Amino acid sequence: MKTTENLSVTLGQQTLNWLSLSYLLMVLPLYGELHPAIYGCALLIIGWRYAIARNRLKPPAALFKNLLALLGMGFIAYLWRGEGFLPAMFNLLVLGCTLKFLEFTSRRHLSLHVLSLYFLTALAFIYHQGLAFTLYLLLVAAINGIALVSIYQTNSYRAQWQLGLRLLLQSLPLMALLFLLIPHAGPLWRLPDIKSATTGLNDEVTPGDIARLSRSSALAFRASFDGKLPAPTERYWRALVHEEFDGKTWRVHPVQQQWQQRQANPFTASSPLKNRINWTGPATTYRIIAEPTQQHWLYSLDFSRPESEEVLLTPAMTLYAAKPLQQKQLVPLTYFPQTAAQTALTNQQRQINLQLPASLNPQTHLLATELRLQHSDDREFAQAAMQYFAGHGFSYTLEPPLLQGNDQIDDFLFGSRRGFCAHFASSFTFLLRAAGIPARMVTGYLGGEYHAQGNYLSLYQFDAHAWTEVWLDNHWQRFDPTLMVAPERASRSIDEILPAGETRLRDPFSLASYRHLLLIAELHAFLADIDYRWTSWVLNYNNQSQEKLLQALFGSRLWGRVFAMTGGMIMVIGLALGINWLARNRAKTDPLLQAYLQACRRLEKQGINREPGETPSALLQRLQQAGHPAGDIMQQITETYLAARYAGAAVSTARRKIRELSRQLR
Repeated sequence: MKTTENLSVTLGQQTLNWLSLSYLLMVLPLYGELHPAIYGCALLIIGWRYAIARNRLKPPAALFKNLLALLGMGFIAYLWRGEGFLPAMFNLLVLGCTLKFLEFTSRRHLSLHVLSLYFLTALAFIYHQGLAFTLYLLLVAAINGIALVSIYQTNSYRAQWQLGLRLLLQSLPLMALLFLLIPHAGPLWRLPDIKSATTGLNDEVTPGDIARLSRSSALAFRASFDGKLPAPTERYWRALVHEEFDGKTWRVHPVQQQWQQRQANPFTASSPLKNRINWTGPATTYRIIAEPTQQHWLYSLDFSRPESEEVLLTPAMTLYAAKPLQQKQLVPLTYFPQTAAQTALTNQQRQINLQLPASLNPQTHLLATELRLQHSDDREFAQAAMQYFAGHGFSYTLEPPLLQGNDQIDDFLFGSRRGFCAHFASSFTFLLRAAGIPARMVTGYLGGEYHAQGNYLSLYQFDAHAWTEVWLDNHWQRFDPTLMVAPERASRSIDEILPAGETRLRDPFSLASYRHLLLIAELHAFLADIDYRWTSWVLNYNNQSQEKLLQALFGSRLWGRVFAMTGGMIMVIGLALGINWLARNRAKTDPLLQAYLQACRRLEKQGINREPGETPSALLQRLQQAGHPAGDIMQQITETYLAARYAGAAVSTARRKIRELSRQLR
């Protein structure tokens, strides 16, 4: 007959404390990924579990627990429809671990719960892979291991955490060895798409969107170079090309979206565009490390060739990832600033880039007509349009007035004249199209924060920018009307050129928001360098990196792997044995412990052997239950030992007293 262990035995106060601490530390930083209801439920049920342990509440009935589970499943189904499969399943796992606190009935249940927490810890890496979060999760894993130890060993807190920490330290070398040497197989399945919004650019943009985005200090991407960086005025990082305009919103044209769909299908995909371009002139190799956006688009300098088969070059000369960016991704690129990628414009492309909504913005159309009468040459017209922004009282601001109504271009050009980069780029593009000159708006990022130690740039969401490309002399040429109003923006960040009141209204918990303070700026740069190296060396460590490492060490990938695995295993075993030896040697050199063990050896002569792992209190209890005559002396020894070990009593005095009492054990 199957038996069930007593709950009061299997879930002692120590185990409950360790489990609760591990679980709460796991859940607390995931407030952005968990639904508030699931988050609140986790905190509430932990409190309920403690009330049960203190006999202030009764355990819930089975019917009530089943009802909670059904309600939870219904809520998860609701999340599935709204946020997608992955967030729903993540919330389901958290909910399951939460409800499990109400029905621990055996050590087996407790052990399975601990294993579930390990699995939940691993899943957290889907959302966060930074170094600080990884170290944090190692702490959570260590506490989880201590909770597992406490299920089977009812020693003191100190003994439990020492054993749990020792087990973790022994596992770290093996973990590092497996990471470095075991081939990194590709995933056996693809992560479901995440529907939740992520801060960043969008394929639809209105003039105010980028101004709002510039209040975010979130990291967008980093770019590292093998050689000299491009000049500050050339650091335009293109992401999206917007060619469709309805009077309010610029969009990626459906033709581009259709091209992306065809490329996703192996039966309709065309040969890679990068293979059909004559890349000429000097080249600079660089790498982009993009932050997760759940989108397909990436960032690059003009005329950059992707060196990865997972990244496509689009006809608009932007980068398109085959899979959504669900985690940090490194993309190798080569920059050819003198390449002319397109030398002719098709009729369809011309029509697309001349399209304007009918009967809107009549004043802008009139302005285009007046300028066209003065400048019949397309380049001269474009230059005159740029000069219009320089000479008519326009101002650059993150707080432009809201444009309403259907004639928003007119309202900006002839009304408010206060705007951010997208206001200027949108109006300039409209003005050129009204004059019959093909033009399109490009969104991306401008500039970047330079880090000399790693020769890389960090670009944040507040570096988002918009500009215009104009078809002149048989190729697309960049025009940035924002520079006619704020010319210093080409080489300086918006923090340096806008009033402090506009730029410091960002995330108060981000160091990037306080770069104007010297000490904070130095700390921010130091942490950014650490994160960059962590991302480059660890998160982007793949089979190619592994092969280079083995070849550099051994010259042969096959034999190198064999030698490295053999030597690594010997090293790991040696480290594990060394940690055990240090722990035992520490015990041997502990004078208080040696005095107590001397008393135990005297007991052995009387036929009482201390069991492995038996605590002083457990040994004393066994002696007293057996009515052994040494029980009274061992009680004094045990009380003295515990007082010195855990209550802060003088160790030297306790050691002398234990030795004196030990002499009476004959």
